[in-house]
Amino acid sequence: MRTRIRLTPDEGGGTFVARLAPSQASALRESLTLLRSRESGDAVLMLQVGADRATVDALVDRLADDGGRSRDIPFSAPELHTLHSALTTVATLFLAHGRHFCEEPFHQRIGCYREDADALALGIVDALIEARGGSATPAPRS
Repeated sequence: MRTRIRLTPDEGGGTFVARLAPSQASALRESLTLLRSRESGDAVLMLQVGADRATVDALVDRLADDGGRSRDIPFSAPELHTLHSALTTVATLFLAHGRHFCEEPFHQRIGCYREDADALALGIVDALIEARGGSATPAPRS
């Protein structure tokens, strides 16, 4: 999966147009869908992704498969926060005994490996920094 994305600010600066590959849109959509489908209630969803069910549903609809093509999708800054949060939160649903991450079920459900989801979350941050005229700082490597 490509984890780098490009964000272009619109003319008014209120939204950013993201160029998403099909695998990126799919990972985002599946993460949101899984978090949304839980019966934890609206307060938990708001805590996890900073958005209510209606907002999450609208994002899921916008991320729907478009015939396997890359496409441009506009997002507000709060929506980018929701996408980032979904990618970083969804892994917590795949902990066995509350401690050990289970890679195979994550990969089967989300459609990518956890490190790809984490890298895509970082890619959103880096793309926003670049879109605002800054330069993204490379993540530390171990």
